[in-house]
Amino acid sequence: MSHKETRKAFCKDLHKAYDQLAKEASTKHLTSLGFNVMEPENIYIQDLIAEREDLSFMVETEVKLVWRGDVFPYNTVQLPKRKEKFFIKETLFYIWNKPLTHAATFWSPNIKHLEPIEVQNKYVSKGEFFYQIPIDLVKFIKL
Repeated sequence: MSHKETRKAFCKDLHKAYDQLAKEASTKHLTSLGFNVMEPENIYIQDLIAEREDLSFMVETEVKLVWRGDVFPYNTVQLPKRKEKFFIKETLFYIWNKPLTHAATFWSPNIKHLEPIEVQNKYVSKGEFFYQIPIDLVKFIKL
């Protein structure tokens, strides 16, 4: 039986408050690893492009507001199913804590086999699906 998928409505205020900060934190981390980082011209694809002589990939960033400390407080990292459109090109995801000091990172090829599950949350009471990413597929970094 197929379930109707619901998505959290786009929130202009949250986007304005955290989008650029998440991009800047990810850029700072990737630059420290020797990558040149730029924003793509198309605003509807991933947030960033990272390149160096031997490697090029896309980067998608977000801030998880409920993660406030240094230690990630959950058993899995949730990625909204709506972001599976970014699996087409190899993508490194950064999910930052609220103070933007720590991030959970993972690669799209390592998670695209997972089956999204419906998760009730404060934004959507029914019908929103998420990839539940096991911690062993996640690398945690400190900025």
